[in-house]
Amino acid sequence: MHRILPEIQLVMTETLAELTKEYWHNYFLHIEDHVMLSPKHKHEISYIGGGAPPIETDEGWIVIYHGVHDVNHKHVYTACAALMDIDNPAIELARLPYPLFQPDTDWELVGVVNNVVFPTGTALFDDTLYVYYGAADKCIACASMSLKELTKELVAHKK
Repeated sequence: MHRILPEIQLVMTETLAELTKEYWHNYFLHIEDHVMLSPKHKHEISYIGGGAPPIETDEGWIVIYHGVHDVNHKHVYTACAALMDIDNPAIELARLPYPLFQPDTDWELVGVVNNVVFPTGTALFDDTLYVYYGAADKCIACASMSLKELTKELVAHKK
């Protein structure tokens, strides 16, 4: 997964050897064919971008990414979640219509870049999913949640 504004694109190959100059040339000529997720909801309407590596579940791949929207001409970065097809992760099955979490503490609201939660990694222990994120481009933080409950909530918003 990678991001060329305003969307998240997907590169799928069997081997790294396939990523030749010709491959990339054709890929960028047809970039619209590789869009995985586009901005959709209010909290991500300006643009979206990558986050943590996808998490494999029985329901599909859970993708934790960041969404950006403007408030008073300033960017606000939120953590977002989507569920992608297990066999073809280019197919979106569901997406939360609200942020997974958003800046609300002092250390997320004020920093090098204000109003930022930027998910970058996860760890799963039993049913507890830990989401590590940058906060206001000043510090690193962690949010936790039940993977089972997150999956259930995503399934409730299936297309």
